[in-house]
Amino acid sequence: MQTYNPHHHTLILLKDFLQSLQQGIPFNQETLDENDASFLQQLKQVIAQLEARDVNATFEGQDWLARLFRNYPTFAPHLGREVLWYFGGEALHFMPDEEIARFQQLDDLVADADDSFDYLASKQAIFKANS
Repeated sequence: MQTYNPHHHTLILLKDFLQSLQQGIPFNQETLDENDASFLQQLKQVIAQLEARDVNATFEGQDWLARLFRNYPTFAPHLGREVLWYFGGEALHFMPDEEIARFQQLDDLVADADDSFDYLASKQAIFKANS
């Protein structure tokens, strides 16, 4: 079984989110207004920084998430919650305490896991048991 990699998982979630955004209004328009274009560019920059393992990716990701929740709150529920947990810091303000506790519990399991650890099954068990 493949070991869970939060960095890789976050990249997948962000790339999927970008693709999804670009398929809907206002981001699928031929000409974007300055704010929409800048928002997409910032997301692309976060992805590029993560791919390059740039140390600034965390801060840029936190800034982008704050912008998402402030300016595009209707799109925020479509982003995997692991992204908020991954970036931490200010991004955690968008998570209730109960959700933070669940992700901490999951992180503790990941830290103690061996190669047979099933991240998805563990995540489902933790979040289902606590809901």
